[in-house]
Amino acid sequence: MYVTPPPQSVTRPVATPAWWQVLGPGSAALIGLFMLTVIYRFDGMSEIQREFHLSSQSLLLIGLVSYLVGTALTVPAGLLLGARFPTAVAIPALGFLFFGVLLAALADAGGLLLAGRALSGLGTGAAAGATVALILKVRERRGVLAGVTAALAVVALVLAPVIGQLISEVVGFRVIQLVAIPFLFIALIANAVVGFVKLAAAKRPVPPVPYPPAGPAGFTGGPWQPGA
Repeated sequence: MYVTPPPQSVTRPVATPAWWQVLGPGSAALIGLFMLTVIYRFDGMSEIQREFHLSSQSLLLIGLVSYLVGTALTVPAGLLLGARFPTAVAIPALGFLFFGVLLAALADAGGLLLAGRALSGLGTGAAAGATVALILKVRERRGVLAGVTAALAVVALVLAPVIGQLISEVVGFRVIQLVAIPFLFIALIANAVVGFVKLAAAKRPVPPVPYPPAGPAGFTGGPWQPGA
């Protein structure tokens, strides 16, 4: 008699990231890059330097070096985990950015400002690393995606001092820090949506592997079996 073959295990192939998944950590990284240079201005002493009576060297240490150190510490984690778990990396990164800008906005001393800048750097590094990791894994239009992301990063770095100067001259430097918070919430929603869509796509059923066709009618076994 015909023996039904044992069921074959179905494995889902490892899917490469889609281009739209970059929107999650990418939005967080762009906000972080904007906050990196927003405390500076092109034509002289910034408002934050006047507020805290900082020298140029102190502003460099507190405003830039602390931020870049924090970024360097978390970029490897973003590169390592970002392609597989972009949402799990981006959401904590947004949390670091949120507390960092909030602490910088409420700081009344250079030490608190330094801590806020370092926290923002931690979030920026993780998000930037995850963004790069995703772009390297994307197969469809990778070059276009990398070019657009790099261009937006440069725009964020260059425009931040201009926008920061315009706002800080009117209402002070603290407001420019707080202005980032609504955008952080928008980025958080974007990451949540991307995560849900990715999870829904991963749960789609995989079609089973078809069994080989049965033997011809009247076949009851192989030549070595009774009834052949």
